[in-house]
Amino acid sequence: MDEHRNFARKQHVGHGTKLRAQFTEYAVAGLRKSDYAGVFQKTKDRGRPAWLAEINLDGFQRSLFIKLWSAVDKAGNIRRLGLLQGLPLTFEKRSFDLIVIPEGVDRFHGIVELQDARLIINVFPAPARGKRRVYLCHLEVARSDGSVEA
Repeated sequence: MDEHRNFARKQHVGHGTKLRAQFTEYAVAGLRKSDYAGVFQKTKDRGRPAWLAEINLDGFQRSLFIKLWSAVDKAGNIRRLGLLQGLPLTFEKRSFDLIVIPEGVDRFHGIVELQDARLIINVFPAPARGKRRVYLCHLEVARSDGSVEA
């Protein structure tokens, strides 16, 4: 009897892992390349300044949106946060922390972990006319099997 229960549990766990992998495959199906780029535009979100970049995907004529903002934590430190929107199903919105890249000024990156893929969001300044600041968004798709195409 216990053998049958153990077998059923293993089947159930294996099925859940397989299902999550299929969801991830579907979620990143529109990401056919390993790299995408967008330009951040300043906007307002709930009264606070925020920056929004749209990344047009080549797969299903849809876009991903990456929103960035800053907040002060309880200790008084500035925390930079991001939100990825546009992935289908349960991955619709994914938040992430931005970590400062020590090699440069105003360079950050964040990571969104999926079941069988990792989305790496890099933010860095770019030269622009005049005194305005332009920030670019580089989205890198890293699949666990090392493949580039979906």
